[in-house]
Amino acid sequence: MSLRAVVVGSSFGGRVHVPALRAAGFDVVGLVGRDPGRTAERASAFGIGVHGTVISDVAAETGADVITVSTPPAAHHPSVMEALANGCHVLAEKPFALSVAEAEEMADAAAALGVTAMVSFEFRWQPAEALVARVIQRGDIGEPRAATLVSHSGLVANGLPVAFNDDWWGDAAAGGGILNAAGVHVLDRLQTWLGPIVSVSGDTRQVSPLPGGAEDTYSALMQTAGGVSISAQHCSGVRGQGLSVCKVIGTEGTVWLEGGQAHISSGAEPVALEVPEDLVPPDPPEWPKDDPKHAFTAYEMPLFVRLAERLRDEITGTVISPDLPPTPTFADGLATQRVVDAIRASSLDRGAWQAIGKETS
Repeated sequence: MSLRAVVVGSSFGGRVHVPALRAAGFDVVGLVGRDPGRTAERASAFGIGVHGTVISDVAAETGADVITVSTPPAAHHPSVMEALANGCHVLAEKPFALSVAEAEEMADAAAALGVTAMVSFEFRWQPAEALVARVIQRGDIGEPRAATLVSHSGLVANGLPVAFNDDWWGDAAAGGGILNAAGVHVLDRLQTWLGPIVSVSGDTRQVSPLPGGAEDTYSALMQTAGGVSISAQHCSGVRGQGLSVCKVIGTEGTVWLEGGQAHISSGAEPVALEVPEDLVPPDPPEWPKDDPKHAFTAYEMPLFVRLAERLRDEITGTVISPDLPPTPTFADGLATQRVVDAIRASSLDRGAWQAIGKETS
């Protein structure tokens, strides 16, 4: 018998969650949205028989085993808590929460219930990034000591892309901005590769102002518990030439991403690393390629299928190879939220260093 899934959020949830869950073998039995008419229309288009605006009602009618939450960020906490109250396994979109307090409550509730509870850090399955994680884990560069991650892009330089949800993305109070939209993936990558971040000096700002006050740029200096020094910056309001740097320097070598491929050097000529078979993503399910809302689907969908497969495997108790990307748990979502809150607190305090730990809640 396949696992029964309900998707909360009919926009990104419908475009990505529904086909990815189906590709992983889930039976998507329900759709929950804010607007009754729009939710009914989209449920019909997706071939989903049960729909509504109340999670508990749809979960009860369908007998859901798992609920995935793809609402705007401000609704993550109440949606996750309602899903847990119905005894369901949960996959929650990023950003996990709007605060450490919200993240702690969700993580504690899931742990007490004993269900599978995951966060949508699907880029752990991006092949080159997963290969870098494996190289570091194997000790191929010795002990990591420094890392630099820089992204300069024109993503929002001329306003929000059509694929973005404009009713919250630019709204700082609703969880919008580049730190929540993309920075959380970077922070998760760093903590997956290099261990817990324990202190940060950060800054957030607008370069190409958007209505709503959300930042399009963040910068952070960070230290990990293992003594790695990190410099990270993402400016999405760049006009002109972009820049992408992702490099980890160890005591015996350096690994970096260039042109979408992982490279390594131990002092000799750099070597471009081939992605092993077990890290190659699946072919994505079909989607309407001429729809501007699907501008990023070709990149997102294969990785989200892998995430959905991991959700399935965690629920069913399937043995997972330690060589594969680790499961992104609610504890990981909480760890990332602690860093996000610390960056914002530091920015308000003119870059003052912030210690990260339970006291940040």
